[in-house]
Amino acid sequence: MSDGLIRFLVEALVEAVLTKTGRGLWGLFGLRPHDLVSMFSGVIFWTVVGIFAYARMHG
Repeated sequence: MSDGLIRFLVEALVEAVLTKTGRGLWGLFGLRPHDLVSMFSGVIFWTVVGIFAYARMHG
């Protein structure tokens, strides 16, 4: 039961944060890529944002 709940929460978080961000970025160019491409684009975007925030806080 708890494994299913954890899996559901992780999938919802990945969908809400990573995949939708990637779709939004590709949507700026009028493209509609596969969900996997959208997810990786979201990961790259949030990694860059995290590095930028870290550099601003510690630099």
